[in-house]
Amino acid sequence: MPKTMKELFFTGKFTVSAREVEIPGDLSPSQILVKNEYSMLSPGTELALFTGTHVGFTDPEITWCRYPIKAGYSSVGVVSAAGEEASFAVGDRVLHYQPHADYSVVDAAKDIIRPLPPDLPDRKLALFARFGQIAFTALPASQNFGAVLIFGGGLIGNLCAQLFQTRTGRQVILADISEARIKTAEKCGVKYRINSSKENLKEALFRITEGRGVDTVVEATGVPGMVLESLEQVNRYGEVILLGSTRGKVEVDVYKLIHRKVTSLIGVHELRYPLFPQGDSKNNHQDFSDQVLKGLCSGSINAEPFITDIIPYTQVQEAYNWLLNDRDNHLGIIIDWKGV
Repeated sequence: MPKTMKELFFTGKFTVSAREVEIPGDLSPSQILVKNEYSMLSPGTELALFTGTHVGFTDPEITWCRYPIKAGYSSVGVVSAAGEEASFAVGDRVLHYQPHADYSVVDAAKDIIRPLPPDLPDRKLALFARFGQIAFTALPASQNFGAVLIFGGGLIGNLCAQLFQTRTGRQVILADISEARIKTAEKCGVKYRINSSKENLKEALFRITEGRGVDTVVEATGVPGMVLESLEQVNRYGEVILLGSTRGKVEVDVYKLIHRKVTSLIGVHELRYPLFPQGDSKNNHQDFSDQVLKGLCSGSINAEPFITDIIPYTQVQEAYNWLLNDRDNHLGIIIDWKGV
């Protein structure tokens, strides 16, 4: 068993580097050691940590958000050692949510670890189950039945649109200002798309919905001003679901946009649901990730168009700058750990 692992840390604004970290000499009964093959950069939370724009840096109650911070939360690899009570064996391929590293120690009693399905066409696709799991949180939160508007064609918004479209049968419309993200949504099978930098959004929604408008708006960009736009666009008695983590404060005319319009404003941070099953409810993150893995296997969820770059860990500083400055051409960046 190796004694150390290379793990990526944000060490300051616009700075990420690898550190040698000791691996515990003995695994606990429920722990496994995973030799990672791939991990994937998050264009949302990780980029906010890289740039120092995450709201946690200025909030004294969010104490984990201080440099240095471990980077990453979606990896696939092979079990190389297992505790006696762990439900995985050496040689099993798994998806887990530990930081970017060549090795990871994962506790099966506390952390989500999912076996890779044998019919998964490409094990790199399993990385998207983590992001699909985040997107999935919007579905059980929605209590309406009319058309759905998703603001944001990035990774989370696109997957959310695919999930609403395939699992609810509702009319789903994705809106973005990037033609590249609109084209990616088309490749992924999202039927209705609006480039709001080229079309009048309200007129396009009226045309697509035949005048019915949208009863649900999912805000998946994290841009503060889009919260107001969501409240403006949703129908009376509608709901606005905040899926993207808003990077800043929002000033809202509560009387006009929520109270008088009878709008439900719903936050769907991952903390809304438990990690593992509780009672009869299927609303938990383990089930969400399993459902996304099944969709990736069956083809009902298409993530392949998002894979734009496969890089060594030594190129990760450059890769975060791609996400910051050229995200249209670098949608899904995957680190290859196999040769480390």
